[in-house]
Amino acid sequence: MDTAVRKPVCPATQGFVKNAWYVVAFSHEVGSGGVLRRQCCEEDLALFRTKSGDTVALYDRCPHRGVPLSQGHVEGDALRCAYHGLEFGKDGRCLRIPTQPLIPDEMCVRSYPLVERSPFIWLWPGDAAKADPTLLPDHHRLGLGRDGWSAEPYFMLEIHSNYSMLFENLLDTSHISFLHGRAIDSGRMATADFRTEHDGSVMRLIRTLKGDMPNENNAKQYCLEMGVPFDRELTSEAQLPNLHVIRNQFTFPSRPKHAEHVRINVMPITPANSRLHYHFLTMTSSYEEEHPQSLKDAMETVLTQDKVVLEAIQGLYDRHGPDLPEVSVKADGAAMRARRVIAEMVEDERRAG
Repeated sequence: MDTAVRKPVCPATQGFVKNAWYVVAFSHEVGSGGVLRRQCCEEDLALFRTKSGDTVALYDRCPHRGVPLSQGHVEGDALRCAYHGLEFGKDGRCLRIPTQPLIPDEMCVRSYPLVERSPFIWLWPGDAAKADPTLLPDHHRLGLGRDGWSAEPYFMLEIHSNYSMLFENLLDTSHISFLHGRAIDSGRMATADFRTEHDGSVMRLIRTLKGDMPNENNAKQYCLEMGVPFDRELTSEAQLPNLHVIRNQFTFPSRPKHAEHVRINVMPITPANSRLHYHFLTMTSSYEEEHPQSLKDAMETVLTQDKVVLEAIQGLYDRHGPDLPEVSVKADGAAMRARRVIAEMVEDERRAG
């Protein structure tokens, strides 16, 4: 029997899986003529849309003198370097060198597999031969492009911490009652009954509240009617390594014929590098609802509170090292499993080469 004690995984230093799909932008962020700079798993990217409407991601460095291609301009279906005018096509090959007709074979950059499924642009940063579109999350299940459902892209936050810490934060729904005050909860979430489920790389924490009452904040957030009690089931689901989904289901015991409300936070999580990640948010719901800027601002305030905490935790690890002690409680079970699964996924990929 192996009696060795496994060293705890440090959440601030988790690696990332490269053979996976990650959201690198909303569709509306990549427009005609402009170039967007992003990172994904330490890959520097120049994202642009061709004249014909295709989205393209090239490695963000001109092979001539190393200028970031994201500083360049779109010319038809090519990206032109701002420094010397070299042009690169969708496949990364150089199409034109203004000073000479001959184009060396080495004058090329990496082109990354992309799939655009509104409202997201998904990128595969690993081995292009393994980029399988069937591995993309089920958009229909998320309420995207689904008849009778509304969907609205909200925003993207840049968070200066290891991406795995956001998965742990979102699987810890007890913090809602404290960090976020009454913004999305009446204060009962931390003490509500919960259960956990796991299936391979998917972890769920499910909390159930009975007979809750809306307050002014969550009534606006979820289109609830003041004075009408509701039952709420909140499912927080990590689909490792690239997506988190929070599903709120509201039913109304005093109005049994009233249709249930289902609202889903679709939240792709993308590691830019080991100390920076992107947190995207799109809202979908089973009912027609408006999404005024005030509602988006309120959600940004909530998620920025998470950002501040995660960046503070990352800062402590960066200053004091990965061996800072932690003491976990029962409610941390799903988050701790996610931590272990991410580490195992990374190690499996490294072993496979």
